Amino acid sequence: MKHGGALALLLVASTAAAATSPPLEPARFTLDNGMTFLVVERPDRPLVAAVWGVSAGSASDPPGRRGLAHVVEHLLYAGSRTIGTRDWEKEAPLLRRWERLYEQSVRRGAAVSGLDRVEQRLAAVQRPGAYSGVYTRAGALGIDAVTRHDSTTFQTLVPKEKVELWFWMEADRLLEPVFRGFRRELAVVEQERRQRIDSTPAGTWFELFDAAYWGAGHPYAHSPGGERLEVARLLPAAARSHFETHYRPDRLVAVLVGDLSPERARALAERYFGRLGGGGRARGGGAGDAESAEKVEEVAGPALESLEGLCACRSQVEIRYPTVPFEAGGDAVALDVLAGLLNSRSGRLYRDLVVGEGRVAFAASAEHVSRRLGGYFAVRIEAGDAVDLEELIPAWDRLLGRLRTARAGDAELERVRRQLLTDSWRQLEQDAGLAHRLAAAEALGGWRQLTEWLDAAAVVSADDLARVIDRYLRPADRAVLSLTRTGNSGR
Repeated sequence: MKHGGALALLLVASTAAAATSPPLEPARFTLDNGMTFLVVERPDRPLVAAVWGVSAGSASDPPGRRGLAHVVEHLLYAGSRTIGTRDWEKEAPLLRRWERLYEQSVRRGAAVSGLDRVEQRLAAVQRPGAYSGVYTRAGALGIDAVTRHDSTTFQTLVPKEKVELWFWMEADRLLEPVFRGFRRELAVVEQERRQRIDSTPAGTWFELFDAAYWGAGHPYAHSPGGERLEVARLLPAAARSHFETHYRPDRLVAVLVGDLSPERARALAERYFGRLGGGGRARGGGAGDAESAEKVEEVAGPALESLEGLCACRSQVEIRYPTVPFEAGGDAVALDVLAGLLNSRSGRLYRDLVVGEGRVAFAASAEHVSRRLGGYFAVRIEAGDAVDLEELIPAWDRLLGRLRTARAGDAELERVRRQLLTDSWRQLEQDAGLAHRLAAAEALGGWRQLTEWLDAAAVVSADDLARVIDRYLRPADRAVLSLTRTGNSGR
């Protein structure tokens, strides 16, 4: 799942809020163990949107274990020593034995005697789905989680009168998680991959393009869903190691939006989350583990490898240009606005390539993806009927040339900003959307980056757009995925 433009939309969304309400000013506090909380009090809301996240995602997957962060996300719904078991004293030794046998079976690549029998005994004492069941019986909605490249987030919409339940439940699974149902969760992760990637005609090609674009070994070279064969060989010990290293309170941020006062939120946070170990060390790990979690890895730039293939889809291209890692201002903002200028039915891509004189495209879109370790600007163009694939890139280059020579006017730039505001306002109206975006901003350096982005976007000029086009959108520095429709001579 791509997320590079999410913060930009959040920042623009806060502009829309500022136009009709007081400036956003969430209450922020940090517990003694380092965990950060943001609270936006919105009286008379029946549900409190509660989101917490960790600044570790698929980019933290070690070599050979691609998909580990995603698997841990799933396992955290298996419960704890309190939730998910009928008898923890009986379950604990069985679970340890099952894990030893399972590790043997994975390493040997063959079934091990006794594994299925222990699993059957575990089934008698475990309660699959108990964690979510507690929430649903309490009237909670929207129980969900997502693993991205740089982060993993967990969401619940809980009735305001049950908000203390959220504090207890989330702190409980962070304090004493039990990774039960391991094989079942690996199968669920594999099913999600089939639905999101394998079931779409071009899904696998775009995954391969990510790997080619970033280059072997780059943290972004694989999708958050992981690699099939590596996921199948993951072990419970690796999942626990990932959790102990990354899910430390000083790497966690929680956001609550709804009918909850900051004073009550702080009292509940100290009572429940204050029990989590702090001190900048991973629970059960050494200082070396903590230091590795903190370190910002030095990585090489993208490999910029292009890719060609056949696809049971419309002929299409995706053109990628390397840009900059996430930043609240500067060129990143101008690139965000450039994507807005190109998109929508009133944008340059639609006007020039879909319905303009050239009419080479059936559809076209642009996005600026900006992550912690790098970014890129991408343009995707699907060929129109009776249009050769080879016509698409020259058509895009001509459009870029026109942008350089006939720069966007003030009225067009104002239209782009207004459209971004309108789209983002719809998301900001939802408490969960605001909670997610505050969590993302805080994880990237502080929620005030929202307003910093706003200030920068408000003054982006046609000269700024021309500058970033000249600096980043250069033919010599791009990579291209070219997909030819099978059985139709490239159309």
